[in-house]
Amino acid sequence: HGSHDNNDVAVDFVVKVPAGVNFVGHTVNGGVTATDLRGDAEAVTVNGGVSVTTTGVARATTVNGDVRVVMGRLEGSGSMDFSTVNGDVDVTLPASAALNVHASTTNGGLNTDFPLTISGRFGPRSMRGTIGGGGRSLDLTTVNGSIHLRRGS
Repeated sequence: HGSHDNNDVAVDFVVKVPAGVNFVGHTVNGGVTATDLRGDAEAVTVNGGVSVTTTGVARATTVNGDVRVVMGRLEGSGSMDFSTVNGDVDVTLPASAALNVHASTTNGGLNTDFPLTISGRFGPRSMRGTIGGGGRSLDLTTVNGSIHLRRGS
């Protein structure tokens, strides 16, 4: 009580998830890293980076930190949103992806490995278009960072 010396604490939780079981990890101050998953995954934090690698579908957001996601499939019909305010958004999708894409940044750049059919205007900080004929919506947003959309195997 009353002492503030030498009281910095860090806690790392290691959770093993059986194959096919979905993972949900939320925190406020700290990063969320979920790797080698074989189910759907959701990782959300406020202050920290988010990194997800799964053979399933992922959702990942933060406010202060990078968002890095590798997904193995894109089943479903809902919008997939990946966002941060202060950090990069880096998403790797299956090569067979068919999506409607909207990506925007205020202070950063846009990069994509996929051929993109543009809808409307394409600028250095915003793009809207389709990959592979379109389909499910993919929204990538950051304010202070770049966006990278990568083609996986």
